[in-house]
Amino acid sequence: MSKKPSPEVTSDSTETTEATLASLAAQISTFVREGTLDSRFATKLVKRLKKEAEAISEGGKATKPGHKALEKAFDSVDGALRDHEAGLLVLANAALRATDEASEKR
Repeated sequence: MSKKPSPEVTSDSTETTEATLASLAAQISTFVREGTLDSRFATKLVKRLKKEAEAISEGGKATKPGHKALEKAFDSVDGALRDHEAGLLVLANAALRATDEASEKR
């Protein structure tokens, strides 16, 4: 049998802080730049972090410095993801060129 969650568990309030979200976003950015975290998974994590940041803001727990730190962290991770995806595109393009050149030589 499953237990119904208590009202306090299902409430929209969050205990997460802006500093924690900024730190997580910075870690994700580092992992993506190092190639140790899949970019698709990182994108999903960042999407969830942004939802949590929105919940903090709507809950009235946001601060101006915290919001700025979050924006900076999210910009950093978005840049890392774009750079990673661009690198993958370059590799895919190079592989296609190599395949085309091999086909032309036959």
